[in-house]
Amino acid sequence: MTMHVVCLCAAWCGTCRDYLPVFTALAEAQAGWRTHWVDVEDFEAALDEADITTFPMILIANSEGTLCFAGPVTPQPGMLQRLCDAARQGSLRLGDAEAATWQPLLEALQIRRSVA
Repeated sequence: MTMHVVCLCAAWCGTCRDYLPVFTALAEAQAGWRTHWVDVEDFEAALDEADITTFPMILIANSEGTLCFAGPVTPQPGMLQRLCDAARQGSLRLGDAEAATWQPLLEALQIRRSVA
């Protein structure tokens, strides 16, 4: 099951710089994850409607491309692992209105929803 895990960060953010090796190590250890390290300043237009309150911010889309999580996380390996495990099990769901807010970014990253 391929999942997309997006980490929204900023080059100027010290917490993000500290989190990069953690995110990278987890990504390398997980088969079936497609990871995206995204500097928000590179995707300003796609994030115009998004409410980013703090960094790092994680988005998780399941294998169908449906966004099931969007929120800030503590920069610890266990937190991201638990979120991804819950997403893989189908335990996370994001409301349609909130998911729509992030759709321009998902499209910019070429994460598409499957159409049945």
